[in-house]
Amino acid sequence: MLPFDAEVLASSYTQYNAAIWPAQAVALLLALAALWLAAAPRSWNGRAIGGLLVCAWLWCGVVYFFQHFARYDFLAPVYGWAFLAEAALLVWGLLWRAPRIAVRPSAAGLAGFALALAAVLLLPLISGLGEAGFASARLAGVAPGPTAALTLGLLVLMEGRRRWLLMILPLAWCAVAGIQAWALNLPEAWPLPVLGAVAVLAAALRN
Repeated sequence: MLPFDAEVLASSYTQYNAAIWPAQAVALLLALAALWLAAAPRSWNGRAIGGLLVCAWLWCGVVYFFQHFARYDFLAPVYGWAFLAEAALLVWGLLWRAPRIAVRPSAAGLAGFALALAAVLLLPLISGLGEAGFASARLAGVAPGPTAALTLGLLVLMEGRRRWLLMILPLAWCAVAGIQAWALNLPEAWPLPVLGAVAVLAAALRN
């Protein structure tokens, strides 16, 4: 049993979006920049994308879970610490190690890029279909679900096998958020688990 219902969750996102504006616009631009870096890679793009993802996970952990969602869910601090842990892993895996992240002309590469694109454009659209409308839409970089999906898509494009360690917490959040959305009968009930499964399949194909 969740400590909130669908109406309360939608209202919480509406209040959150109003409180952080214009952070959503900045987050959208940065997410699009990450996609551009993956599609037109440079020698330094791994660190650049890593820096953007670290900022997104830190924001969601501190601002969303600790400062906002903690008033609605007693598990919010647990989620917040998980997001901070992922930020630390991304520092290790993408900033310190600096792998190449690029779209390859393969099924796995195209799937990873499509997953990241869906996180930036499709998930906000679907989350805005509820009764609260787009005032409660979830955007990558400031909302946990799209941030996790964007991270998975970009990690699929990453060279090296350590992507699997970096994917554990984003996949876990896709499962948690999908269960919550299914229990509350929300429009975004199906996309996150599906995108998580696509990420696992694409990463396995790339290996």
